[in-house]
Amino acid sequence: MKLVIAEKPSVAKEIAGVIGASKKENGFFSGGDYLVSWCVGHLVETVMPEAYNAAYQKWNIFDLPIIPKKWQYKVTEGTRSQFAIIKNLMDREDVTEIICATDAGREGELIFRLVYHQAECTKPFQRLWISSMETKAIKEGFAKLKAGIQYDRLYQAALARMQADWLVGINFSRLFGCLSYTNLNVGRVQTPTINLMVERQRAIDQFDAKPYYILTADCKDFSATNRVETENESKRIIEKCNGKDAFVTSMKQSPMKENPPALYDLTTLQRDANKLLGFSAQKTLDFTQNLYEKKLVTYPRTDSRYLTSDMKETMQQIVKGILQATYLKEETKSAYHNVNPDLERLINDKKVTDHHAILPTIEASAVKVKLTPEEGSIFLLIVYRLLESVYLSHEYIRTEIVLSIEGEEFKASGRQITENGFKQIHKQLTETLQERTKKKKKKTEKEDQIFPQLSEGDCIPNVKITSKENKTSPPKPYTEDTLLSAMENAMKTLEDEDLKKEVSGAGLGTPATRAGIIEKIIKTQFIERKGKNLIPTEKAYRLVEAVPEKVKSAQLTAEWEQKLEWIYKGDLQAEVFLSEIESFVEGLISAYQSKVDEKGREIIGKCPRCGKNIYEGRTNYYCEAGRDCNFVIWKKERFFEERKKPLTKPMVEAFLKKGRIKAANLYSQKKDCYYTAYIIMVDTGQYVNFRLYFPH
Repeated sequence: MKLVIAEKPSVAKEIAGVIGASKKENGFFSGGDYLVSWCVGHLVETVMPEAYNAAYQKWNIFDLPIIPKKWQYKVTEGTRSQFAIIKNLMDREDVTEIICATDAGREGELIFRLVYHQAECTKPFQRLWISSMETKAIKEGFAKLKAGIQYDRLYQAALARMQADWLVGINFSRLFGCLSYTNLNVGRVQTPTINLMVERQRAIDQFDAKPYYILTADCKDFSATNRVETENESKRIIEKCNGKDAFVTSMKQSPMKENPPALYDLTTLQRDANKLLGFSAQKTLDFTQNLYEKKLVTYPRTDSRYLTSDMKETMQQIVKGILQATYLKEETKSAYHNVNPDLERLINDKKVTDHHAILPTIEASAVKVKLTPEEGSIFLLIVYRLLESVYLSHEYIRTEIVLSIEGEEFKASGRQITENGFKQIHKQLTETLQERTKKKKKKTEKEDQIFPQLSEGDCIPNVKITSKENKTSPPKPYTEDTLLSAMENAMKTLEDEDLKKEVSGAGLGTPATRAGIIEKIIKTQFIERKGKNLIPTEKAYRLVEAVPEKVKSAQLTAEWEQKLEWIYKGDLQAEVFLSEIESFVEGLISAYQSKVDEKGREIIGKCPRCGKNIYEGRTNYYCEAGRDCNFVIWKKERFFEERKKPLTKPMVEAFLKKGRIKAANLYSQKKDCYYTAYIIMVDTGQYVNFRLYFPH
């Protein structure tokens, strides 16, 4: 008898139906030579610190670091009954072989292995690795089962990821929680993500909008522009050039081509679903997973946007079937009448790892199952992305003109479309989505101007010049679309080019985990949704101010993700990686422990009045001498609040050490702008005041 372990009941039911195990039992299916059961997410999880030592129930900075010598796991409280069913099935004498059929990825492998080891099972197991829930794909997968040992490195990478997250999360949450008297959740990936958002919001809050002026030369058939920074310069050019002749000093026309987009991986699908439909990343993943289980799309948790060369014949069938589907717009079908799909554009064996790009399946040509409106919209995104990807390129002629008016330069540009290509397919998608969601059509973008026939030296007489004042715009708040992009591309901003190349494939989290990270930081109230925008809360600011750069660094986290990939590829031992994590945790904790007194209180500095220690309280920084000294700096100090400059711990440390700091982004309510100045701490003996100093 063979025991198949799937990840979810719905997947187990589908597999059971294909292999003939159709009899429903308590927690499993049976039939023929098979038993099919399932996990319900993670049946087994890591234990909390108090399981290793009861003293860890209370947070104490001197108990850190907590590093298990031998890792312990437990059955998740809410899934004990299902675990017991699986263990009993594994223990049955007639079960001689086990087949791991959890999701074909890092987390799916971890879910199965934890259950396998917790059940103390030693029976051999094989791996079912499929990218589609279609009957054909399941049958082919069972015909090509691989020995479970071939996926040991994938399991090692998954386990190392889980243990690293535990080490960082448990130790740093306790460390910075003890130091700041606040319950802070510090995470290996979530903290750098929160930091990204806080930095963006600070840039928005401190943005100093500056005016600029767009000068427009009306040449009757077209217009040209010039940007200047001051009103005086704008007036000077108008006075000089208005009503004068313009001469063409340069006219350049270039044929341009924009290739169709690549297929979807999970992140790009989540970004488009947020942008076009307003779906959160987690909802998009959930809807796509449902489509996968309904056999309409392939495996969603992929980071590839390409296909392998052996899929070309299958792709021809898929595209042909979809173009005959009843749910497709007639305009889309017509667009393909004289166009042969360019399948070669989709093929790149080197860019496909565990799973290829997300695709509609062969069965997607005739949807026979009921879809929710949300599932239907995601399904159309995936279908139309395939049709866009194999369609014609978008081609146009780009024209650039430079005019001289009394020696002042004005520029004009435009494009003339010669082949709309894939953009007409995308337009048909947006129209379909608008019809489905009953949303108002967005205003069409202003078309690029088309120029008359001109040559260098041509004169355009009596040109009218006008000016319009604009203001520079602050950065935009993150949406899930732009945050997913920032997480994925966290390494592109590195200044170290060698390091940038080394970690170019890494980011904050993975395609499979980013949605969960975003949901977690919203649920734990670090971030709140305001419409489509994601805004950091005061709790997020407290976290970012409490932890050092090493902990909130996207660079460090991305390096860790890259090393997990190396473990999977066999280029790094998991033990070496975890040893590095342990050393990092130990070193940072040791550095902070050296700054605390015997009661575990962090010493911020020495009191300038009496020389005793300064500590951080919930609302202030105070002298340990108490009323005998009365030195105190309030966190809600009015001086800093008026200047929109939060008083942080590093600033207080600098005041105690040097008596002054240099501060940027101080706000002037009178002038409505930001400036830089020195701030000097003035202790009267009774009060602590602050004043500005501008050196000559």
